[in-house]
Amino acid sequence: MEHIAAIMVLVGCMQTTDACREVPAPTVAFETVEECRELLSPAIDATSKVFKRAYGTCAEVDPALFVEDATVEWRVTPAGRLKVRLQIDDGSYAIAARDVSATKIRN
Repeated sequence: MEHIAAIMVLVGCMQTTDACREVPAPTVAFETVEECRELLSPAIDATSKVFKRAYGTCAEVDPALFVEDATVEWRVTPAGRLKVRLQIDDGSYAIAARDVSATKIRN
């Protein structure tokens, strides 16, 4: 099994941040944070061609806490930042993901 150090999360919004949805990333899991960062800007650019607003981030994942049965949760803050956290499917939250790159927004 490969080591996962980061995940990419992309979100597109049609109008306001109340009407957003997760967009499939071209690559979801990365062995290094740097690999994720290299592909983040082009992925946001591609998302912005479909949505009025596009948000994206690379979230560092602690491999010791990462499990197969987990859900990635996200929200766009009033300041326009994409926040990501990992929820273990047993209902508990683990501090297993943190933003490692500035959220980029394309209008």
